[in-house]
Amino acid sequence: MIQSFPLVHSDKARLRVQLWLVFFGWTLMVLLLLLWSLNKEDAEMLELARQEAIDNFNKDQAFRVWATTHGGVYVPVTERTQPSPLLNHIPERDLVTPSGRQLTLMNPAYMLRQMMDDYADLYGVRGRITSIKPLNPDNAPDDWERAALESFSRGEKEQFELTDIDGEPYLRLIRPMQTQAGCLKCHHNQGYKVGDVRGGVGISVPMRDYLATAAVQKREISMGLGLIWLAGLSAIGFYAKRSYQRLEERKDYEDQIWQQANFDSLTGLSNRNLFLDRLDHALAYAQRQQTMVALLFIDLDRFKYVNDALGHVTGDQLLQEAARRLRLCVREMDTVSRLGGDEFTVILPAISEGQSVARVAASILNELSRPFDLAAQETHVSASIGITIYPQDGSDSGMLLQHADTAMYQAKEDGRNTYRFFTWEMNREAEGRISMGAALRNAIREKEFLLHYQPIVDIADGQIVGAEALIRWESPGRGRVRPDEFIPVAEESGLIVPIGDWVLQQAALDLKQWDRAGLKMELLSVNVSTVQFQYEGFLEKMADLLKANQHLSSRLFLEITESVFLNEHREPGVRLGVLRQQGIRISIDDFGTGYSSLSYLKRFPVDKIKIDRSFVRDVTTDPEDAALCEAIIAMAHHLGLKVVAEGVETEAQWQFLRKSGCDFAQGFYFSQPLTVGDFTEYLGKHRNMMVVG
Repeated sequence: MIQSFPLVHSDKARLRVQLWLVFFGWTLMVLLLLLWSLNKEDAEMLELARQEAIDNFNKDQAFRVWATTHGGVYVPVTERTQPSPLLNHIPERDLVTPSGRQLTLMNPAYMLRQMMDDYADLYGVRGRITSIKPLNPDNAPDDWERAALESFSRGEKEQFELTDIDGEPYLRLIRPMQTQAGCLKCHHNQGYKVGDVRGGVGISVPMRDYLATAAVQKREISMGLGLIWLAGLSAIGFYAKRSYQRLEERKDYEDQIWQQANFDSLTGLSNRNLFLDRLDHALAYAQRQQTMVALLFIDLDRFKYVNDALGHVTGDQLLQEAARRLRLCVREMDTVSRLGGDEFTVILPAISEGQSVARVAASILNELSRPFDLAAQETHVSASIGITIYPQDGSDSGMLLQHADTAMYQAKEDGRNTYRFFTWEMNREAEGRISMGAALRNAIREKEFLLHYQPIVDIADGQIVGAEALIRWESPGRGRVRPDEFIPVAEESGLIVPIGDWVLQQAALDLKQWDRAGLKMELLSVNVSTVQFQYEGFLEKMADLLKANQHLSSRLFLEITESVFLNEHREPGVRLGVLRQQGIRISIDDFGTGYSSLSYLKRFPVDKIKIDRSFVRDVTTDPEDAALCEAIIAMAHHLGLKVVAEGVETEAQWQFLRKSGCDFAQGFYFSQPLTVGDFTEYLGKHRNMMVVG
């Protein structure tokens, strides 16, 4: 398909350049497709020949198993079949029938060799048995066979090559031959045992017919793509003719540009430019007439999921249907606009009170919550609406739009599928988040973060086996800021990525210092945010971290929450698998607080779970929490997972967990989180402590 190039403010010379680029691009694409198709044809031809060789190998192996099971066969002595000197040790090798006919024992290998010779004469397929320690010198391997046999000893299962045999092209394949019990009758002196690889069976398949068939296919492919290329040239020529005509239609085209500049091409609604213009006009009119204007900021909930799961085409259909429904909910004088993505606005001029605005918002929520029939399936979305009113919420379009956006985010935080009117308290909270974000950026630059460590103890013997790294922020202006205050802002702003990188680097450095001091621990746990985990370059960063800090291998545990698994289209299972291959262990933090933890344990690769402190707190007083903890421990052990209980604060809790078979524990019962220096001192004093109960 030829894509149209924009022709506004361009001349014929520019068009000619564009057309030449299209011509060369089209030709290059067809050539690349031709090369790919020809290579694919060669690969298919090779695979067919390989399968024929494998089939012959399988027949050989089936006969060999049968023959070694039943032993050799007595056949008449002929010029072709003479008594085998390799069977001299068998007393009954030669027999004479009562009629005086001389018979000799033919072993399985000799029978197969004659069959291979006959098969080659009949069908051109050659077979050969070889071994590094052959009984028959004729079975000694050539250089290629020897290399193949050596690869079998390393665990490989097959080798093949294209070669010439007697001036003809052949595909040559060899697979290992394992020692069966019957083989030891003749090969016991070579030291083989049942199951050993004692050689290989090679099959050589003639390629002449395959090459001839492939040549015919290649000619057909080349002719077909040639016709497609010519069709493309015709399309380019048609496009060129139409493009030159458009140069003479500039006036009409400029009208179209104006339309595109003011209306959304997908939904037909006014776009941001026209929205701001109409909002300014509505505010000016309201100021003159002393009336109110309401602005609704609408964001579709779960639209990203629909777009990713069902495709952008389906997502566009949903936006078009949503725009149609929005028009049905407002008056003719009102303005519905699409700002971009799944964000819409509605301007309600000349309103008298907020109740009427609420009715419009409720109508919109009702319309958008009805099922959407998309791509032959029923899809559900909802909306979050922020409402701001002139003049009490702002005097200009920029302020009103900002406040409506703030109210919309409040609606999302309150559960979605609802609307919220703007309040100045919302504005103060939004300003607080902005201020916190700026302070976080400064904290990263000024290195205001530090790590505390809380020991992790083996419940079975009380030994300290590791620690969990916990970030702390000592702000000169704000004092000590709790993680639950700054982490959400860091995640929302994306600053959690550089902060998380720092935590991993610093934790690796601290662990190395403890190793050098002789205070080596088995594991180090580091919390990883969902935003950080889903970051595009996260896997590469982890690979670089392990490469630079090899002491982390098999000791670093990444603690993730169940929210990581909710975004299925990002393939969390694939990412977790890559991390485990790199030598990183995975732990699910706050286990039991999510609604689908069991499915995660079954579907995704994890090593350890942490029982949330809310369950541990009451295990000695609440039978339900006690039963739940015991069930989690038993289930995890059944799945081969380790269990850590966090928030252990009393001797009674410790004893309960030990009796329940929990593996590890951490909490104030052992120690509160400590600075690096205090933890080093604590580790030195309590390295071999035993918790006695």
